[in-house]
Amino acid sequence: MAREVDPATAETIRVLESIPGGRELLDWFGGYPSFHDAELLRLDLDRQGASLSVSVPGRRDGSPRPDLIVTFFFDGSNAIDLSLEGFNHQNVMGDMTLSFAKATEPHPTQVGTGVGAGDIEFEIEPCFGAFGKLRASVETITITPVADYQKADDPSSMIE
Repeated sequence: MAREVDPATAETIRVLESIPGGRELLDWFGGYPSFHDAELLRLDLDRQGASLSVSVPGRRDGSPRPDLIVTFFFDGSNAIDLSLEGFNHQNVMGDMTLSFAKATEPHPTQVGTGVGAGDIEFEIEPCFGAFGKLRASVETITITPVADYQKADDPSSMIE
């Protein structure tokens, strides 16, 4: 019997399937992504290349999956729109969903620059710490196993 999937999860699945590295992340999740209790580690905004990194717990319901750092690398030729509140030392997410962004008119300062709007929307739901929305174009997703998702930003947590 197929598992019932809510519309936000179904859209997140479609988005992840469209991004290089997304299928591997979906496989790790067992096909049903959930960023509940994940932690927003880092948001790097750099003209050379921006990214978003979250640590995700793997051992739910007795699963043998390792904890992960999931990094979304953004296309620098498109604008990144961001509304983020409450960033602190922990940033536990209630969840994070991804959706294909709706077409919008470019801001007047972007007309004629060659900069386009991002095509993926991230909604970070609050639990403790950061929450908000981000719109960007995702080039690729990487997953890195770590020993403890709560200490994922400590290099000693990386699993070889």
